[in-house]
Amino acid sequence: MPADSLPTGPVGSSDISSEERAPGLPPSQRTLAVDWGGRRTGLAVCDELGLLVRPLAVWPTGSRKSLVARVATLMAREQVVRCVVGLSRRLDGSDNQATAQILAFVEALRRATPVEVVTWNERLTSVAAEDWLREQGIPRERWKSRQDAIAAAILLEDFLAARVRR
Repeated sequence: MPADSLPTGPVGSSDISSEERAPGLPPSQRTLAVDWGGRRTGLAVCDELGLLVRPLAVWPTGSRKSLVARVATLMAREQVVRCVVGLSRRLDGSDNQATAQILAFVEALRRATPVEVVTWNERLTSVAAEDWLREQGIPRERWKSRQDAIAAAILLEDFLAARVRR
């Protein structure tokens, strides 16, 4: 998907930068989650308070350069302050076939944007997304268009919950 075909309207964002926020409001926690996949990449975003998470989109992954450009454009448009990228590993914690590609994507994204980019264990988010889709009664043939964005939302919820527990 070309960068110019990104959603045109803000996703729960405002035109107010963190510097212009009313005194006493906490700094923005708007975070974008990226669930990178070899074929498809899921995206989710949260509100400025870091409370409400919603699946955003599923994009064809394409080349690393193209994906980095699209994600960087989205981060600027949505005024995110951090990006969390799901890091795929085996259940024992060791690297799998996707780990190196994800880390290369993360490094490229860090070079392309001033936004904080962190990794987070994405273990079993796709399974949880499948469970959710099944529970909602969504036909399996429609899962591809949703599963990766839902997995990104689950990843983001997990990341935000861990930050609250600290």
